Amino acid sequence: AMCPWWNLPEERLLDGDSLLFGDTIDNAVVEDLLFNYITPNNTRVDLMSSLFGRDGDTEPTKESNDAAIAEICDIQQSFNVAEAGTPMIEPRFGTKFYVEPISDNTFQQWCTAAEPRLPSTDLLLNLPPQNPFIPSNLDLKPLPEDDAAHPLLNCSVKVCITVGKKKSWFPAVVTQYKVQKNKSLDVHRLLLSYEDEDEKWHILDSPNDKSFTDDSSLEPGHEGSFDGGKIKFKVIAVPRHGEGAVLRYGDADHDDDVEDGMAFPPIPPAALPSRLPQIIHDKHGIKDRKFKRPVADLRIKVECDGVKDSALKQGCLDLFCRLCGDELVETCYLASTSELGSSISSNDTGFSIRVWGFDDKLFDLARIVLNVITSFKDRDDLPPSIKSGRFEACLESLLRGYRNSGMKASSFVTTLRLLCLRPSLKSADSKLQAMESIDSKTFSAEMTSMLKRLAIESFYHGNATCGDAKIAASIIYEAFASGDHSAIPKKNISPKFVTKAKETVECTGITAPSLDPKEPNTAVELYVQVDKDGLMNRCLVDLIAQILDEPFYADLRTKQQLGYSVSCGARWTYGVIGMSFKVTTSVVSANNLIQRINKFLSDYRSELIDMKHETYMENVIALAKNKLEMFDSLEDECDSYWSEISEGRYDFETHREEVRCLRSITKEMLIDAYDRWFVPVSPNGMEKKRRGLVFQVIGSGDGVVSEDRPVVTDSNVSLGRHVDDLVAQFHTKNKDTWGRITF
Repeated sequence: AMCPWWNLPEERLLDGDSLLFGDTIDNAVVEDLLFNYITPNNTRVDLMSSLFGRDGDTEPTKESNDAAIAEICDIQQSFNVAEAGTPMIEPRFGTKFYVEPISDNTFQQWCTAAEPRLPSTDLLLNLPPQNPFIPSNLDLKPLPEDDAAHPLLNCSVKVCITVGKKKSWFPAVVTQYKVQKNKSLDVHRLLLSYEDEDEKWHILDSPNDKSFTDDSSLEPGHEGSFDGGKIKFKVIAVPRHGEGAVLRYGDADHDDDVEDGMAFPPIPPAALPSRLPQIIHDKHGIKDRKFKRPVADLRIKVECDGVKDSALKQGCLDLFCRLCGDELVETCYLASTSELGSSISSNDTGFSIRVWGFDDKLFDLARIVLNVITSFKDRDDLPPSIKSGRFEACLESLLRGYRNSGMKASSFVTTLRLLCLRPSLKSADSKLQAMESIDSKTFSAEMTSMLKRLAIESFYHGNATCGDAKIAASIIYEAFASGDHSAIPKKNISPKFVTKAKETVECTGITAPSLDPKEPNTAVELYVQVDKDGLMNRCLVDLIAQILDEPFYADLRTKQQLGYSVSCGARWTYGVIGMSFKVTTSVVSANNLIQRINKFLSDYRSELIDMKHETYMENVIALAKNKLEMFDSLEDECDSYWSEISEGRYDFETHREEVRCLRSITKEMLIDAYDRWFVPVSPNGMEKKRRGLVFQVIGSGDGVVSEDRPVVTDSNVSLGRHVDDLVAQFHTKNKDTWGRITF
């Protein structure tokens, strides 16, 4: 079909058609093109053929051409080569071609065929099923009038205020906007937060300024006034899409110092309580104010009674998630074509659900997902929606995943750490043994038992209002409240205990063989526990990890070349702070690795003491800037809020509080913490006690790398079972836990 290029101006001849579908689409123009231009009457048909139009067909001297022409005429009665005459020749490439008008009868047939209608039944053609998830409403939900949107929100401004007899410019950031009714007039008010954290409301004098009615037109340098012209202001910086409060005030030296890591970054003002997750019907909800897209994200955490102490129950939950996913394949495919998605995952206490995408049809998908999940309640066998043979197929896939779990030493050593720190977590091998002989009736009985008593917590975030959050809460309640069901009070939810490492000179732990007999690598992880979660300790550990990260890698990986994978980092396990040092090697033994890690920790103390103040501040500032970094998407922001909810800490501005704490940490405080927690040898040469755990997975590589690899002599005991026995022995010797952790 030919678009009407001849109607385009000369300067738009090459790109005019693509501009029709740019950032802004004119629906009327698109409709005009589809129905008035892209029609059979505007169509040019180019035909290519190897049956006629050959050079020989136009040479009447050859007798063989008569037979060829007759053959062609039989095939294509509407075109006769003999009557067409001499072909035309394209001047640039010398291509021969014919031009023939299309008959009115053919045009009429095409026009009839172009009319929209269902195909006849004899063609065996059917339209695809109607997609119920295609959104029809992409509007953004309104914000409350007392905290509405405005182009000046989060902008950095400078305000000219009279102090005594002198006018001075003060930096501030706009944090809130609202419209108040004053008789017949609307009063537009802006809340400004100043550098000393003082806040003050001002009246905007020109609310109908074009820069304020069009978000894209506000630029740095815009000037205006507050409070009837008494106070002038100038816009210094405008936030990027998805960015929060901007704290750049045009002071070249200061702003450049912040960017170059020479000055501590400014800390944004605290978020208004209304902009943080709010509890609605025991569920959490928040309206997106940053990304301004018609999308939302629904998270649901379901804790089941009696799961954490049973490998069978945890295995059944794994299978349950696979069966639900298998049943939802067709639904999720249709949803995915409309930018909607869902997932179901299990853990050691229950399972989690996530539904995300365009908010217009998100609840429709959520209802379907929840209906499939709750169809397993109160049943003696599988729900009728589970197709024949799918239970066996999903079970086989699950068992295969269990058998292949932990084959790499580098990942298995981390699994060992988690198994030892979290007594409720069951290994893949223990779940494999529990699930190998399960049948559908046993599985259904276990699921019925687990789904009877539940504790549910959820979070709805995005293009949503308080009313939408209430709808989400009612959908969840209606899905799970039906049938034989009772809720677990929050105070009765089983705590997630974490093993408390003993303070010893020699770190305890586990040495296990790699599950893959052909694994050539050996992996070692030294984990040092610090304490229960606390703001100062958390910031100190994060700062130590920030400082050690590069030199630890440079020493063990680059200089000593001990292994291809070398890393260290802070760990937060159910409210317990720690730090991990991990190396995977194929050149030295596991014990040698531990000695070198400890030597690095001892030697680096002198580096900390001799560290220049500028270098120390560079690390502090880098960590602070990282914590203040804006979220890249609604999903990232939702992940941050949801982690606070699911872990029960509910500190939604933890990054801001951590930056405030970082600003107060001195180098002396850092060295003191390093000495207390991580240094294996005191300055006087005496070995120190630490809450350290060492985990070693020894491969079967050649030479010293396989030194001290445990040998399983009992042929009836698998490597997985042997590792489970080692974990059980660890828990027998280390029964202390950190108890119930509250925030």
